[in-house]
Amino acid sequence: MKQYSNSSITTIKNKKRYFLLYKSYIISLFFISISILIIFNLFHIQHSSDHYKQSLINNTIRINLIKAKRGNIYATDKSILAMSIIRYDVHIDFKSISDQVFEQNLSALCNSLSSFFKKPKSFFYYKFKYEKKIGNRYYLLAKNLDYANFKLLQSFPIFNKGKIKGGFIVENKMYRVHTLENIGKRTLGYDDHRGKAGLEGAFSKYLKGKDGKRLEQRISANIWKPLYYKNAVEPEDGKDVYSTIDIYLQDIAYHALIKELYKSRADHGCVILMEVKSGKIRAMINLEITKNNTYEDVRNFAVWEGSEPGSTFKTISILVALEDKTIDTNEMIKINNGVFKLKGKEIRDNNILFKNKVIKEISPQQILENSSNVGIAKIIYNNYKEHPERFLKYLFEWNLNKKIGIDIPGESYPIIPKPGDKNWSSITLPWMTFGYNLKLTPLQIITFYNAIANQGKMIKPIFIREIKYRGKSLKKYTTPIVINPSIAKESSIKKIQNMLEGVVKHGTAKKYYNPKYPYAGKTGTTQLNYWIKKQPLTYNSSFVGYFPSKNPKYSCIVVISKPKTGYYGIEVAVPVFDNIVQSIYPIIVLQNGNKYNNYITNKNIIMDSLKEFKISKIYLFNKNIIPNIISIPGKEIIPILENYGLKVEYSGVGKVLYQSIKPGSKFKKNQKIFLKLEE
Repeated sequence: MKQYSNSSITTIKNKKRYFLLYKSYIISLFFISISILIIFNLFHIQHSSDHYKQSLINNTIRINLIKAKRGNIYATDKSILAMSIIRYDVHIDFKSISDQVFEQNLSALCNSLSSFFKKPKSFFYYKFKYEKKIGNRYYLLAKNLDYANFKLLQSFPIFNKGKIKGGFIVENKMYRVHTLENIGKRTLGYDDHRGKAGLEGAFSKYLKGKDGKRLEQRISANIWKPLYYKNAVEPEDGKDVYSTIDIYLQDIAYHALIKELYKSRADHGCVILMEVKSGKIRAMINLEITKNNTYEDVRNFAVWEGSEPGSTFKTISILVALEDKTIDTNEMIKINNGVFKLKGKEIRDNNILFKNKVIKEISPQQILENSSNVGIAKIIYNNYKEHPERFLKYLFEWNLNKKIGIDIPGESYPIIPKPGDKNWSSITLPWMTFGYNLKLTPLQIITFYNAIANQGKMIKPIFIREIKYRGKSLKKYTTPIVINPSIAKESSIKKIQNMLEGVVKHGTAKKYYNPKYPYAGKTGTTQLNYWIKKQPLTYNSSFVGYFPSKNPKYSCIVVISKPKTGYYGIEVAVPVFDNIVQSIYPIIVLQNGNKYNNYITNKNIIMDSLKEFKISKIYLFNKNIIPNIISIPGKEIIPILENYGLKVEYSGVGKVLYQSIKPGSKFKKNQKIFLKLEE
């Protein structure tokens, strides 16, 4: 056995004592640190109580915005073009439903849901049993219900006991609906995450209304209930915008354009129909080919797309020369059989025009009628080559170098070059005369032609006629906005009008001349990629004019881009214009009586034309009278019925086959109407 000395034993005892002492110090230090931390946190909490209170409130109390209902957009006949409708999402709070109510009514509820959703009763029975067991407080039952189906669902067993006892939770959502769908969708536009476009964007300050606010308390993860709040604000609905769009004329323009687009297999096209005296845009159609080879209203080419106008600009060039008195209508211009060599370049006329003919000279009237590039280039170049600013002065006075300043967003700046610009050269002026080296949008071109039709008065195109709130008029747009009271002397306007009539009677559009439907205008054909070598040419085909040719009611422009079959304006654009004219003429006659009877004397012609006059069936519920809605697609008419306060119940998905309220009957708000649709 090992023996320790007294000194060794003392040393060991001292070490043990020091170890215990150090251990006690460490433990004491630990508890002191914890005490300090607790004291610090108590002090922090005491002085930060407001912050924690606010944090707690923020998690359980909120001020929630209540979205205002956006105002409607109406057509000229008060038919709705765009409106906001409410759709309903339904959730179930199984925890709120007592066990007794659940067990007693579950079978009846599942029977009702089976009929409503066309699913087996057992699907809902076992699903609801499980959700009740786990206490789901936010089970999604249905989305995007219309009012009629939401109310029907609300009447089912258990759900009819309400939110607290029946666990029936409803969330409202606002949706924007365009009733004409593809017919003018881009003209109506939008105001959302994509930005602002069309009428929706232009007049959003009126349409959007003012959001309200209310205080809400969280009662579960995603469920909030309203609380009394003295500063609560009810939402204020948006104002209603009454547009200048005529759905009948819009439909005519749409079908005329889309027919030709499919026929010519073009990339895109647009039509604008403008009322001559007022400047009201009665129709605006834009269609572009999709990946599926269908045509959709995606971009507003009429307002946005600036391009070289081609021969439609010849009218403007000749009017400059007439107004500046550099030509006379009796003057003859030497054209050397359609060839003009200038600065190493050649300007040529259409060979078809001179086929089997030797033409050495031509009058200004014939230049416009036959769309002679050489003729118009010689008139302007010979008279203005030394002082091109004299020619440009008229273009600038006519504001062709400026935006029109329409309400709709997206108008492109016109491009009119001038001496000193980097793209100005010695041949810029002659090429400008027949529509190259400059850019204008279809709306800018038609605004100028409308001035010719309006005896020289240039007016701004307008898209709305009135703003209303709850039936009360707030603002009216009845007076035309004059851009230029007279672009030219009366004599010059008369001469150019005669020339434009001649284009249709004797010139490039004579194929479509019909004395029963007289109109005036100018064809245009523009090469789009002529500067790119070794690439097939593409074209813009256009026609712009007005009708009737005397006392014109409407001006109209048709532009079709990159057609695959045919490319001259007479082949592609004029058929659309002619179709529109012949469809609208009977309406003009009926509206104006004897004023236009000298054009159409056969009543049968009028009636036959009206039979072919297919319109999108959007109806005015005038004085709470139900119209005949048979054969109208349910997706178009149901939102309109709901907007007028009717409670719609329906079955099927297609067109209306049956309506429970007979046409001509009066209806009241919240009255039920049942529609049978095609299956």
